[in-house]
Amino acid sequence: MATSPNQATPPPPSLFNLPEGLTPDSIDTLPILSALLSRLQNPSSTAHTVSTSGSPSAASPSQLASGTGPLSIKDIPPATDELKHKLQRARSQIKELPDIERSVEEQEVEIGELEEKIRKQREVLVGLREVGLQVKREREQHGEEGGTDTMDT
Repeated sequence: MATSPNQATPPPPSLFNLPEGLTPDSIDTLPILSALLSRLQNPSSTAHTVSTSGSPSAASPSQLASGTGPLSIKDIPPATDELKHKLQRARSQIKELPDIERSVEEQEVEIGELEEKIRKQREVLVGLREVGLQVKREREQHGEEGGTDTMDT
């Protein structure tokens, strides 16, 4: 059955319907973690970095809110909130994946069953090919003998 250009063929059904919002970016925490670590000040260098007022330089509240500027140890918990929330969302989305509760052993058993099914299907295809070639040879022989090409039932 041919499809006309006006008819859109539906996409093949997906084996897995991913939860809404689950993308590689939703579980990639390395950029956030890297940015946090690059802002973290070494405690020993903080003591050596003294501003003109005599106190160690620290990030202003606006720098902390915008995610820029140096971080001290005490600023880590509020700065990592975004990372914590991202990991919590990713955990809940991953729990919604199909078959997530299945063990590795169960999956290996299913893989073995599917491989056996594929092996049997290949055997059937080889057998059908042999039957097809045999029918083709018989028809060619009948054609050479001058007989009419009729379909045997």
